[in-house]
Amino acid sequence: MELEIVEENKAPIEIFNEIPNTLQQHFIPTAIPLIAKGQRFIILMLQFQGDGFAAWYTRYWMQEPTILAARGGMPILELRISLKNCIKGTWEKVSDATLPVHCFQMAFVPYVATQAIFEAPGLYETFDIHFDISFLLSIGIDYKTLHTFLNDATKNKPAELSKKLHHCPTFMLDAISNILRNPYTLPGRRYTLKNNISNILIAALEEVGREEIGKLPLSANDREALFHIKKMIEDACPEYPSNDVLVTKAQPGINLFKLGYGFKILFGMNPYDYYLELRFLLAKKLLKQGHKVESVSDLLGYEFVQSFQKEFKRRFGYTPGQFQKYGE
Repeated sequence: MELEIVEENKAPIEIFNEIPNTLQQHFIPTAIPLIAKGQRFIILMLQFQGDGFAAWYTRYWMQEPTILAARGGMPILELRISLKNCIKGTWEKVSDATLPVHCFQMAFVPYVATQAIFEAPGLYETFDIHFDISFLLSIGIDYKTLHTFLNDATKNKPAELSKKLHHCPTFMLDAISNILRNPYTLPGRRYTLKNNISNILIAALEEVGREEIGKLPLSANDREALFHIKKMIEDACPEYPSNDVLVTKAQPGINLFKLGYGFKILFGMNPYDYYLELRFLLAKKLLKQGHKVESVSDLLGYEFVQSFQKEFKRRFGYTPGQFQKYGE
């Protein structure tokens, strides 16, 4: 990340990659860490790198009210999401850079010139994604608002996807949570990261373009392809084929955007949530048949059985062992 970070009072800021002992509990093994430390704060940035995007989960521990500035000469197409406490400030050429908690904003800037104002001591959290324009184009979303935004971005002109404040839909926050607690083995982690980054982007674009997208039709061929995709997810469980594979094997004309909004229209949820529902129904079936908790955890691709147990309880309100002993 080619950024210069400075504090308003010119106090020195130390930037390093080695995780100090005090932050070890906050480190996520699937991420690349970067730490910024000043006299009155410490910042932990965790980068999740993928093909066509880089996501940053950032925690700011501020001991006092602080103002930070970031500058960089590179263009950025960024989706910004506020998770905990509101950071005020400025973002070059953006009409209102202040994001309340659980709100998002998407913009393109030809260079970075931002100011972050932390008005009170405490913990602040954000999740930001930098996209290549090619990644957005590959999603296949086609409506006027997005077309105008991308047209400006490709001409290196500052642009906002929307000047209106938008709240994060539950689907977006769930996708972020899936990335941060990604408990799977290495192949599963890669799939989970890319699928959820795509889901976050689609959720944002759907929210901004709600009125336009609501008028987009699903053809008979689209519906047939989506039913075929549903069957592919069922046949592949407990694996997830990945959104790219589902689109490729369905038929020409189906893209990632139609996969998302079309699947929800027909089946009431997005493809990945449908897959998660299926895999935990499979887990219940296997547990009821007498399979050990550890073997079911392995089959579902979890690296640690504790992660499976925790997710199972989060979904159903009881542990796998309790389910085996007492049933529903």
